[in-house]
Amino acid sequence: MQNINLRHCSEMVAEADYDAAAQTLLLTYQSGNTTIAYQGVPDAIFQELCQADYPDLCIRFKIQASHPFKRVEREEN
Repeated sequence: MQNINLRHCSEMVAEADYDAAAQTLLLTYQSGNTTIAYQGVPDAIFQELCQADYPDLCIRFKIQASHPFKRVEREEN
């Protein structure tokens, strides 16, 4: 699983974890430490998110608007 920290460049999301084999993107939101799993996210979209100057635009228009999701519980590290 790949992980990126978005705290420095996103107003919405603290971190993203991506499982390429399952095409599942976990976004942990800064508000309330909520984690949402988005299904069917291709690697190209994750790579775009990683490289975006404004990741919130990618999240809103290419992930939230296009992929089924569900809230998940995260294990504490």
